[in-house]
Amino acid sequence: MTETPETPEAWQPGMRRKLVEVERPVTTVIDGRASTRMVKEKVWVAVPPRDWDEVIRRASTIVAGGVTVLAAAGTAASIGGLLSRMVHPGIAYAVGVVFTAGWLVCLGIEHIERVDADRAARARGLGWFLLLLGMGGVITYGHVLHQLPAGIVGSFLDLSAKGLWWLIMGLDRVKLNADVAHWVAEEEQHMAGRFLLGTRLARLNRRAVQMRAAGPEFQAAEAILAQAVAGQPQQLPAADTSGQPQTVSAPVSGHVPDPSGPPSAPIPPPAAPTPPPSAPTPPPTAPVQPPAASVPPVPPVTPAATGASGSSEQGDEEEQPGEQGETGTPPNLQPVGPLSIAAAVRQARTEDPKQTDAQMVARVLMLRGGNDNGDRVKFTDTVLRTRRRQENPPARGKKKTRSA
Repeated sequence: MTETPETPEAWQPGMRRKLVEVERPVTTVIDGRASTRMVKEKVWVAVPPRDWDEVIRRASTIVAGGVTVLAAAGTAASIGGLLSRMVHPGIAYAVGVVFTAGWLVCLGIEHIERVDADRAARARGLGWFLLLLGMGGVITYGHVLHQLPAGIVGSFLDLSAKGLWWLIMGLDRVKLNADVAHWVAEEEQHMAGRFLLGTRLARLNRRAVQMRAAGPEFQAAEAILAQAVAGQPQQLPAADTSGQPQTVSAPVSGHVPDPSGPPSAPIPPPAAPTPPPSAPTPPPTAPVQPPAASVPPVPPVTPAATGASGSSEQGDEEEQPGEQGETGTPPNLQPVGPLSIAAAVRQARTEDPKQTDAQMVARVLMLRGGNDNGDRVKFTDTVLRTRRRQENPPARGKKKTRSA
């Protein structure tokens, strides 16, 4: 059988209709197999009522466009004739369109910014200024030709065109109340912020691609950051109380660390350094047995001092020549936590014995990973005292006793 669409709605009195050609599918089913073809036919369709407001709006726009073209031509002819006495006539007449084109652009921007009164006021003010300049040029040309009334009448052409456009664009101009205007302004700020952020990210990504292609420096920086994020905090200097993670400032005795000092005190790389044999720290679990009978036993040492006084006592005890030598520690010991003050001073002296006090304090703080036990003044005094003790060790037979 053949399937056809439903019968269209019956015509109602007063309804406007028009005859149009349409295509409708016709399906034929024989023995359970369907076949569909498109059939053209003419039908009457309802036409909506004419929108006279839209018709008038379009007609007004066409008339305003024509008036603007005529006004621009008249203004360009007047200003071109006035300027042709100084420049080439072709350039003079081309420049004559500048004022009319300028206030037209300002009028368009004023229409776009109609929601924000402040931004629309700037375009409105500049538009009126350019219009007055164009009118002044036409009046001046009439005065030069001794036809001042003609110049005054011709100057009103631009004024008429601008007035027509101002009326037409006023059809879409709605004065918002303060609450709605504030909401619209906030939404514009959010959208502008997203757009600006996307633009900045795109620019940074392009820069990163260029730096990767430029050389291995950028790849080395990425590797350093990746190792830091992967989890090696003991190799990177921690932030001190001043909020600067890799800057050490500890002036002692009026000396300031020299940035152009010896090259043996750079920031250590992120890779795990091998501890020097002269500055080991025993693990905190149990006393380490010496490998030979000639090496005295090493007392257990806590991983990290809890205060400035504890670090001072630990540095004093580890520096005793009778208890632990500088080369008698087994090489298989690994440091646990930050280095002790005595070990860090010993390593800094090994790198550069001629360092100043300020450089020595900075280097020891760097070797300890920025750990100054919470008191920079006591830490500085302990470092300097330990350095003097290592440079001028007491006699072998004397042993310093700790007060109770």
